[in-house]
Amino acid sequence: MKIGYARVSSNNQDLELQKQRLLDAGCKRIFSESVSGKDNNRTELMAMIESLREGDIVVVYKIDRIARSLKGLIEIIELLNGKDVDLVSLDSGDKVDTTSPMGKAFFQVAGVFAELERAMINARTKAGIEKAKNDGVKFGRVTGSKNKTGSVANKGKEL
Repeated sequence: MKIGYARVSSNNQDLELQKQRLLDAGCKRIFSESVSGKDNNRTELMAMIESLREGDIVVVYKIDRIARSLKGLIEIIELLNGKDVDLVSLDSGDKVDTTSPMGKAFFQVAGVFAELERAMINARTKAGIEKAKNDGVKFGRVTGSKNKTGSVANKGKEL
């Protein structure tokens, strides 16, 4: 059986395109969530892996939807291999199909690029924050402002 997995990084992103492509690919069940991919300990990912049976195929829209680091990707593939389950990515740019030796090799290369992309995003974010600080932008809560619980912000005093 084909099982789909869809993920976006935040609640303000839309899962519908991924879900529709997974349905079009023949997925009978789709697990989806709005959470960062940097950690493999994701509720729906773990539920999907737990539900898999021998011979199933996990389908993702893009390889970086299932993992954002090579280490994370390898961990997931090891879990899938242990259940005799394959992985297929629908994206034409990273077409991964671990049902063949070439597909397995390409999958590993695609994982390297997913990790590179994440590192580049982190570097750009840090550079942007540094530039903003140099331009005088202040980060953090204003002293004396209230937090979400309604209490006055801690002004360096131990509570």
